[in-house]
Amino acid sequence: MIFRLPVRRFLHSTEKIEAPQNRFGAVQWVLTRPLYRFQTFDLAQVPAKNRAQALRLELAQWTSFASSDYYVGWHGQQALVWGWDADKVNQAIVAQGIKPQRALVLPETVLQTPVENGLCLSRCHEGFEGQFWRESQLERNRWWPQLPTSDEWLMFQRDAGITPSEQQAQPPAPRVSPLNLQPWVNEVGSVGDQAMQLERLVIALGIFLLLLPTFWYGFSWYKIQDSAAQLRDQQLQLQQEAGPILQARSQALDYLARIRVLRATDPYPGQLALMAKIAQVLPQDKSSVKDWDFQAGQLKVTITSGSDISSTFLIGLLQQAGPFRDVKALPGRDPKSVTFQMEVIGS
Repeated sequence: MIFRLPVRRFLHSTEKIEAPQNRFGAVQWVLTRPLYRFQTFDLAQVPAKNRAQALRLELAQWTSFASSDYYVGWHGQQALVWGWDADKVNQAIVAQGIKPQRALVLPETVLQTPVENGLCLSRCHEGFEGQFWRESQLERNRWWPQLPTSDEWLMFQRDAGITPSEQQAQPPAPRVSPLNLQPWVNEVGSVGDQAMQLERLVIALGIFLLLLPTFWYGFSWYKIQDSAAQLRDQQLQLQQEAGPILQARSQALDYLARIRVLRATDPYPGQLALMAKIAQVLPQDKSSVKDWDFQAGQLKVTITSGSDISSTFLIGLLQQAGPFRDVKALPGRDPKSVTFQMEVIGS
């Protein structure tokens, strides 16, 4: 007989936490889209035995949270990673009277029904998510609190590497995908998932014992003790095998510290990369960059055009184009030549 335990699904959004009615079952803690980030990492050039270590180094540079947690799935040699603020999520879990190690944290996206290939726009619990799928695996996505404009949708397609001939001029109608019971991509090497499986095993065993006649109680207890002995033997073996792994982890952390020191010497993107980002948002009316001044993370650029320049429109595009924030247009008399000042975000 196979016991299928119910799922206690909590929905963690930016405003509140929706708790389930049932009080029994495996805990799923679902994060709504604004609470996490997504990225793919192509590790095809890394030997298979070193990919886990290489991915850890990549993740240390990728997330901006003080303490991060991840949901990691693999598609061939490509890692699909969702990351979130571990401290914030764990505090919310504890506030519900649950131990964090007993909850399986799942991004909302992994419970949506996957698309085989192409673009789609999904309606999330909060906002909308643009998605680009290949072979039923998510490659790129972007979240908007409101329906994306045609320019935002076009920019997402460009970032996803879609050729101009295949690009969609307008975003499609949002699809509504109910959250499935299980994710479409399994998490690999998840400690939380292992704890969840162990919890399910213990609960199922308890139910099984309650249903058995008293005559079978002794036999079941013997099987439990035998399993516990095997687990102790496995634990001793794993402790012996973990020595090289711990040594490799210490070495990787040393390398990471050195990388951070080197990156700190020049935290800003290169000038050519910044110019390329600016060029992407220039209006297609023979607009050009007249002056360029970059000092200590502050960029001042003058854009000229054959027609009047919409400062407000360009500010919005620059905010979304790349590592720019606090973009503002400086006062000027010539509407065809506007100077913008902005802060460049370091890596």
